[in-house]
Amino acid sequence: MTIRVIAVDDHPLILKAITDLLKDFPDIRMLATTNQGSQLLPLVREHHPDVAIVDLAMTGEPFDPISAVKTLHEQFPDIKVLVLTGYDDGLWVRELVKAGASGYMLKSDDLSLNIPQAIRALHQGLRFFSPGVADKLIDHDMDHLTQRELSVLNLLGKGLTTGAIAQNLGVSEKRVRNILVIICDKLGIERTGEFAPRISVIYKARELGILPKE
Repeated sequence: MTIRVIAVDDHPLILKAITDLLKDFPDIRMLATTNQGSQLLPLVREHHPDVAIVDLAMTGEPFDPISAVKTLHEQFPDIKVLVLTGYDDGLWVRELVKAGASGYMLKSDDLSLNIPQAIRALHQGLRFFSPGVADKLIDHDMDHLTQRELSVLNLLGKGLTTGAIAQNLGVSEKRVRNILVIICDKLGIERTGEFAPRISVIYKARELGILPKE
C-alpha cells in the first residue's frame, strides 16, 4: 500500500528536499506541495492524503498552525499530521499535540532518516517525535509514571495480555485497563473510549526510553 503525502512549508527548498527524498521510497508518494498555509485544507480536500506534513511559521500570510491542525483533525480525523519545524518550544509542542498532531519533527534532524520513518509510523497509527521534543512532553506535559504504572508498562512490553498482567500483579483486569488509560494520558497517546492502544503505548515508551528498544 502506498502512503499518500502532502506538504505545506513556506520554504521552497524544504519542499523540494522532501519531495526529492521521498522519490527513493516506493511505498511513499508525494501528491502535492504548497508554500501557503491557507492552502492546507483545500489541498487535503483535493488529494485526500494519508499524512500531511505541516510547517508552523508561514511568511506573507496570517497562519495559525494550532487552529489549522485542530480544524484538519476535526474534519479529517483519519489524516495524520506531522509537524516539521525549526521551533522546539515546549508550548508549541504541547498545544499542537493537543490540537491533533501525531508527530513533531525538527528541521535540524536528519530528514533522510527520520522523514520516511515518521511517515510510516503515523500511517500505522503510531506517533513520532524528535528526541528533544519527546523530552519536552515528558518534562512539561506529564506526571511521572508511578511504580505500578511502570510495572504494567513493563509487562505490556513483554507481550502479556491484560488478563495475564492482572494475574501477575494480583489486581483485577479492570484495574489494569484503568492503569493503561492513565498511562496513555501521561504519554500523550490518543485512545478510543476506555481502550488503550497497546502497540502505540509500547512504541512510545520505547521511543522515550521508558522501555528498552527491541
